[in-house]
Amino acid sequence: MCTSCAAPANGVSRRNVLRTTVAAGLAGTAALTAACSGPAPNAALAAVSGPSGRSGVHLRWLGIAGWEMSFDGHRLLIDPYLTRQKYAGPDGRMDMRYPLEVNSRIIDWVIDDHLGGAPEFILLTHGHWDHLADVPSLLNHPKWTGQRIRVLGGETHLNLVRAMGIPVAREADLVLVTGGEHLRFPLRSPEQPRPAYTIEVFRSLHSQLGGYGFAPAGTLTAPPKKPTTVGELVEGGSLGYQVTVGDRLRVMFLSGTANFVEREVAGARPDVLVLGSSGNAAVHDYFERVLEALGWPRIVVPCHHDDLVTALDKPEVHDSVNREVVATLQNILGDRGRVLDPRHLEQFQL
Repeated sequence: MCTSCAAPANGVSRRNVLRTTVAAGLAGTAALTAACSGPAPNAALAAVSGPSGRSGVHLRWLGIAGWEMSFDGHRLLIDPYLTRQKYAGPDGRMDMRYPLEVNSRIIDWVIDDHLGGAPEFILLTHGHWDHLADVPSLLNHPKWTGQRIRVLGGETHLNLVRAMGIPVAREADLVLVTGGEHLRFPLRSPEQPRPAYTIEVFRSLHSQLGGYGFAPAGTLTAPPKKPTTVGELVEGGSLGYQVTVGDRLRVMFLSGTANFVEREVAGARPDVLVLGSSGNAAVHDYFERVLEALGWPRIVVPCHHDDLVTALDKPEVHDSVNREVVATLQNILGDRGRVLDPRHLEQFQL
């Protein structure tokens, strides 16, 4: 399923690049871990690219489980949710009756000031509001009009996107995936015998809280009426993705929730793991199991560990992160690799 890539002619393989990068960075692991308790993570993250960050692959955390991945003029978005609306009552409990909101000002600001352009793909991990709710607004954005954007997701996810309203021209670019697909870009042709990158799709699971479940669950076999509340955006199954850039780098996104299907990803050996890191109270040994199943990735980047609601343009959004996650993951990973502490909207090179 995930065979190793051969080294290129110049002898610099993706594994060698990562090994060099990590070796240079391991000395700073203690500083990275300490940084999770204070304002230093910005300086610590600057060391990510370091003197040997040569892969040319960049990540940008969009908050919650949202990511931009860019390299060589290519761009992908994963769960790009930017609005960060209120979803809980005064008691802190989720209230699925909250009306869905779209923060057009924030979406415009992120597109204008942070994203490098329209993506070739949007990868959806599941259908909840904090993952999917802004996707129709992004597909309808005037700056992306006329640019082809394929959306990968399960049947429920794509039906929700349809129900929320997209141009008819976008319908052909809603791509149904269920787990097991291994897709290449661009499509094979005599002019493009080798892909610039590939996307593998993995069946996954949603995180589970103390009640051994998570609402709102459900599946949709057809587009529903237009959703108006956060509770009408149902999970519809969860997915993970691995993006392989030539023979340089494998980045796996098990980022949508804090759970996974161990047997689905067994044998995968990502260089970089982007990992959902909250809501796993009922999941047995989540961090330990996922790191071991994936062969102890050299770099681990946690996400989905902020408060979901502080606006992206407020400096205090960085204070909403549960920084204990970084220290916990680094303690488990040990000297096998390092854990990065991303900051909202700040791009870094792997």
